[in-house]
Amino acid sequence: MVSLARRSTAPRPDSSRPASSRSSYPADSTGRPTAPGLVLGPRTGYGDTEARARTGLQPGRPAEAAGVTYDEFSNLRDPLPATGTDLLPLPPGAHALHWADGLSPRGAETLAAYEHPHFGRRPAATTHRHGAGRITYVGIVPDPAFARALFDRYAPDGAWRPAHPSVTATSATARDGRRVRFLRNWSWQEVSVPVPAALRDALSDAVYAGAVPLGPWDVKVPREE
Repeated sequence: MVSLARRSTAPRPDSSRPASSRSSYPADSTGRPTAPGLVLGPRTGYGDTEARARTGLQPGRPAEAAGVTYDEFSNLRDPLPATGTDLLPLPPGAHALHWADGLSPRGAETLAAYEHPHFGRRPAATTHRHGAGRITYVGIVPDPAFARALFDRYAPDGAWRPAHPSVTATSATARDGRRVRFLRNWSWQEVSVPVPAALRDALSDAVYAGAVPLGPWDVKVPREE
């Protein structure tokens, strides 16, 4: 049995920082990525800078921009089936794991819902247009099927979505406007990651013409020239 519990006063040490990732896709009128977007994870904004539980509605400062709040949440003893929408199609068998924020949309659109008589009254994930972009709030820990649907929606296809299963690629924009890439190899095998243009390593100053070599458990930070 699962239940939606009132907010606990026990702080999480790392909860003062949102679990988020940047999307390089904008969003069109249907909510699919086309202006840069921000994806927030469960318990975003729960703690203050001293890791104390905030007393107001969560997720605190991002609430207005995200168009959603929560003041209840629950842990999940069993996986909870989830269904998608036209904005976020989910495959059969997608589930929420371990955790569920009790999301209350305040202008946000529902991306996914629970198949449950109680939790089904709240969305599992929402999206809301803000300024030139869009903020998506995912109030659960997604299982692999749910997570893949999210990444298919937000992560770019192509050169910066490595095909090798042990390699991840993220990016940021430097103060001078250039893109900085972070390539990680999560395995014991050496990997060569193809890149679409010449890059210069921000740490070693090495230049990579067509591929970036990664050793076992290696990290490289190339930047676009």
